[in-house]
Amino acid sequence: IISTWRVNHHAPAGERSSHPMKVLAAHLASLNECCLSGGRFSEKYRSRALNRKEEEDLGKADTVTKRYAGQNDVFADAFNYYFYGGRQVIKPELLHELDTAELTVPYGADGAGHPVQKYRDILKMASVMEDGKAAYLLLGIENQSAVSYAAPVRGLLYDALQYARQVELAAKSHREAADGRGHTEGEFLSGFYREDKLLPVITLIIQFSPEAWTGPRTLHEMLSVKDPAVLELVPDYRIHLLSPWEISEEEAGKFHTSLGNVLTFIKYSNDREKMDSWMKGAGAQVWFGREEVEVLNTCVSAKLRMDEDEEAVKMCEAFRLLIEEAAEAAAKEAAEKAAREAAKETEKKQKETKERMQLLSIRNIMRNLHLTTDQAIQALEIPDSDAERIREILQQ
Repeated sequence: IISTWRVNHHAPAGERSSHPMKVLAAHLASLNECCLSGGRFSEKYRSRALNRKEEEDLGKADTVTKRYAGQNDVFADAFNYYFYGGRQVIKPELLHELDTAELTVPYGADGAGHPVQKYRDILKMASVMEDGKAAYLLLGIENQSAVSYAAPVRGLLYDALQYARQVELAAKSHREAADGRGHTEGEFLSGFYREDKLLPVITLIIQFSPEAWTGPRTLHEMLSVKDPAVLELVPDYRIHLLSPWEISEEEAGKFHTSLGNVLTFIKYSNDREKMDSWMKGAGAQVWFGREEVEVLNTCVSAKLRMDEDEEAVKMCEAFRLLIEEAAEAAAKEAAEKAAREAAKETEKKQKETKERMQLLSIRNIMRNLHLTTDQAIQALEIPDSDAERIREILQQ
């Protein structure tokens, strides 16, 4: 990327690529194809690595988490917690849904490159007040049902494509307005004028799994080179992450929707003791709707039930029923296991009794009729499966 920029920067104006952002997007797209993307392989490798059941599970997790996090109140709540510590700065009613397909031609419209298309999970435009004036942000959420070890590359690619798209839209508006008079050659060639500005693009990852995030959080962590002199030349990219593992119960109280309780439930889903404690305390009065229940059942196999006519379920009651069902299932399994072990013990005793009777009969017939071991076994028609064992005992 650095080499391409240097060549492009020092090349004659007529030979330069249309815009550095497009060059960057092309490199990132190539790199992204070599990496795990959002807990999923690129389509080329997914079919080799995942069986159909795993793909179905990933697809369902994608669907339910997008539907849940895509609700304006939940979406705004996530960013308000991450940006402002829970203060209600981003208003749900001022969020506008945007197309999640990021499409750009990284090398311009000269036919030298291939279009790059990627799909975000969720993308919205937000209007926030800054010094009494409205400021616009482009906010994206990426949902993770597992730790992604290529998250910085994926996030950087999405953000770069969105910036490139803004540059292309600016260039298109200038072409349509034919307002190039009075602008420099560089402005005309890039299509992006000195006074043009970009809207900030911020991507937030929400992890819907209970384990600690062990993946890289910066692009520099993914690089094989650790030389500070080299790293100084490589622009870094840091992901923004909401991980249940890192959110305390006190911090979860700063959310204004069900998101805090959903993340807390996920955090304790593998810790029965902490889950019991939470259910008896802060979680005692928590109610979840159908969207929340679907997320928990899909992402952490919570096995919560809702009747078709129910709109919400009280968590402590649902969890109590879940524990009772689990206890009944465990008792049934214990009883079945005891029955199987008793049957095995009975079978073992029957086999030992049969073996003693066979040995007694063989010894009697050998003594009374003066037969060999094999002759006695043949005379008593003892099966081959028992004969070998009897021979070993008699030899001892």
